[in-house]
Amino acid sequence: MGKFSNAEVEEAFAEYRRRGVGEEDWAGWAQLFTDDAVYIEHFLGRFNGAQEIGPWIEACMAEYKAMTLWMDWWVVDDDRVALYIWNNLPDPTGTGKRYGFPNTTVLHYAGGGQWDYEEDFYNPADATRVWTEWFQDGGRNHTPQDHSLEGIADWAPAVPEPAFPADEVDAEFHKYRERGNLAVATGDWDQWADQFTADARYREHHYGTFDGQDEIRAWITKTMGPFPDMYFPLDHYMIDGNRVIAVIPNCLPDPAGDSSDRTSLDTPYRFDVHVILHYAGEGKWSYEEDVYNPKEAEDCVAKWVHAGGQMPKLPS
Repeated sequence: MGKFSNAEVEEAFAEYRRRGVGEEDWAGWAQLFTDDAVYIEHFLGRFNGAQEIGPWIEACMAEYKAMTLWMDWWVVDDDRVALYIWNNLPDPTGTGKRYGFPNTTVLHYAGGGQWDYEEDFYNPADATRVWTEWFQDGGRNHTPQDHSLEGIADWAPAVPEPAFPADEVDAEFHKYRERGNLAVATGDWDQWADQFTADARYREHHYGTFDGQDEIRAWITKTMGPFPDMYFPLDHYMIDGNRVIAVIPNCLPDPAGDSSDRTSLDTPYRFDVHVILHYAGEGKWSYEEDVYNPKEAEDCVAKWVHAGGQMPKLPS
């Protein structure tokens, strides 16, 4: 259980939304962070305390005056909030063309209406692609905002309804993780792919979108082949009906150390992934989305290889 009631966290989060998404009062928004807060932005860097967060967010948002934000969903669980937010740009063409990219966020509540942690996950290449296309199509910083913009239609399927019992969803999430561990240990990703429905969708923010169990199976088998030593400890997870949200670090064992402990989060060879799952019943998942910065993954692997890690030679 958290230190604070869900009602208090929800009230603080409503103020967080009001100052940011609602009023775009970024100086006031930054004051909602404690003096010892940590803000990790997986592309732009790490900021410590309101004294760093404030000047950074004000300067950053001043560069993107045409952008508006829209929260697709959020989950409050104990002292933590997870949310899915869209960064939207107005259509300069007048044709209804969409320019937007999402990111996910994890917040930790510290009491007194303030937050001591925020972490944002997204693929910077998506942001660059959207901004570049928008500028090419005539968008400029002075282009009027469009607050009617929400998320891109059919980006993700609806969460299955009605909700299955929370105990069932929780148990199946742990089985999902066990299947991942078994796949790493055996090299057999078939049993992992089998847990998805035949019409499942898998959105991976670097590799793309895969439709159906067969596409998911082919992709995961090919992708994980070069990384038989990778393991996936759990940072935390949250359950909201049939939706599960988890931070799952992707880790490589220290080439110079003891690689037997595959639960530790304390490793220099890791990059964090924000995972979203939809449970469809009968032990099956109908959706997965992995949100992260692929550059961090590349840097992690390069650092590991430099330290002595060896990738296997795969058959041609």
